[in-house]
Amino acid sequence: MTQEQTKKGEAAGQDLVSAPFYSYHHFTKHTVAKLMSYQHRLDWANQPDPFRTYKGAARIVLPRAIKVSSLRYFAALEAMLAGQGIGSRGVIPPPEPADLSLLSNLLFYSMSISAWKQLAGTGERWSLRANPSSGNLHPTETHLLLHAVDGAEDGAYHYFVPEHALEQRATGHLAKPIWQALTGEADTPPVVICLTSIFWREAWKYRDRGYRYCQHDMGHALAAVMLSAAILGWRARIIAEFPDGDLARSLDLVAAGEQPALVIGLQPGLQVQTKATAKQPRDEKWIGEQFQFVGQANALSRELVEYKSIDFVHAATCLSATSWSESSVKELPAAGERPSDMEACDAEKEAVYTPDPDVIERSVNWVVRKRRSAIDLDGRQHMKVAALETLLVSATRGFAADFQRPTPWQSDSPTPGHHLIHLYLYVHRVDGLPPGIYYFDRISRHLVPLVHADEGDAAKYASCFQDIAADGCFAISMVADFNTAYQLYGDRGYRYVHFEAGLIGQWLYLGATALGLESTGIGCFLDDVVNNLLALPPGLECVYNFTVGRAVFDPRLTTLPAYDFPDPALA
Repeated sequence: MTQEQTKKGEAAGQDLVSAPFYSYHHFTKHTVAKLMSYQHRLDWANQPDPFRTYKGAARIVLPRAIKVSSLRYFAALEAMLAGQGIGSRGVIPPPEPADLSLLSNLLFYSMSISAWKQLAGTGERWSLRANPSSGNLHPTETHLLLHAVDGAEDGAYHYFVPEHALEQRATGHLAKPIWQALTGEADTPPVVICLTSIFWREAWKYRDRGYRYCQHDMGHALAAVMLSAAILGWRARIIAEFPDGDLARSLDLVAAGEQPALVIGLQPGLQVQTKATAKQPRDEKWIGEQFQFVGQANALSRELVEYKSIDFVHAATCLSATSWSESSVKELPAAGERPSDMEACDAEKEAVYTPDPDVIERSVNWVVRKRRSAIDLDGRQHMKVAALETLLVSATRGFAADFQRPTPWQSDSPTPGHHLIHLYLYVHRVDGLPPGIYYFDRISRHLVPLVHADEGDAAKYASCFQDIAADGCFAISMVADFNTAYQLYGDRGYRYVHFEAGLIGQWLYLGATALGLESTGIGCFLDDVVNNLLALPPGLECVYNFTVGRAVFDPRLTTLPAYDFPDPALA
């Protein structure tokens, strides 16, 4: 931890409001007064292009022979955790060879178009993706560093979504020096993915608050890549701490306006534990050599509108080469216990994980390709309490990363989990569970009743008066522990709480789909209304809402195939 981070950590919980990230968070809170006076109109002529391309870069069309796994969704999730060396329930599929077919399947089930929607009687259409995004705006881009992958030269590539193809941006052994600089390890994964954000795509619609949504979306994308890799028998090594400027320059992202957010190393088989190597201070030539990139990033809009608040918070969350190399957080402390002053209004209920009953007998790949973000819910659908419990447990195990440690199955484990997000539920129509507000304790896996009452109107009001928050079987407020995030990571922790919330959202999306339900994330909520409704202690604040139920069918919309080749998962 840097000296600056240490000073901030000492102040956490006392003067959190002085932190740059919290200044931004407070500035972008929704209030009734703000919403009533909101006069922003979308400039459709200036809407950002949802697809990034690098003009002049050679394209490699990925193989169209897409595979379908025999695994069901919850089994695939367990395989993913087992592949990271977490738990023993999962059966890991044999790893697919490192070739273009691997990349095709990996990207098809994580970052590709899943369908096109068209408004009946018009030529208006838009694409949906395998990973959800706020406003369907998709700020996340995918870059790959390949090392000894059959059918592709070693080098840097960009995933061109509309054609399910790779754009070759540079040749040479980029993966090895970058991976070694990040980890100190000489053993380089065959596939290193760098996920980046284009903030303007979200800011075009959501203005200053758009930075929050970019971070949610990054969590969704991370989960999508992790699961897609696991289905293919590969594991993910997740790195979120790196010198932002150095990495952006090394990947030729500066001129394109893309900001690196996550690095994911993919390797076949089980997780191999490696001893952390001390980081060394780096200068601008931190990898010791420069590579020649080709291709010019397309202009996304006629005009790019600057939002100083976004520039401000992003700069605050970035790490310089010096602050990154001095960071020393290795062993993450236990985190995520329920607030100490919480009082249950009734007996707690243990959440039992039973993934088999009522699960649609379809491949995990079908679940991924059929997932949608519901626009409206019917307000009548019920679900069983066992299904709710399974959703909650499966979505909140956590994951292995340099800022996260999963919660083990054993309650007496010597290495308790480390997470930054708490879950509060508004239960509306769950058979076997009285309506009300509940806290889900991720460590003990207990549902803690806080209020027994119909809270549909409160959930609707708190989610900016949106009916969908009351019309589901249940809704969730994901609450960030800003105190712990700030103490450990300084302002960069603001990214991590949103990454974690987005990842939980992705597991809820897919789990609901596997159970025959629909869901959607809700980024618009009245921040302090939620915080006060839940009686949150200082330093805990809502960052994401979510709801699960039965979607209302819209006959005006037609679904069209994603690509000009068959999708066997939907056959």
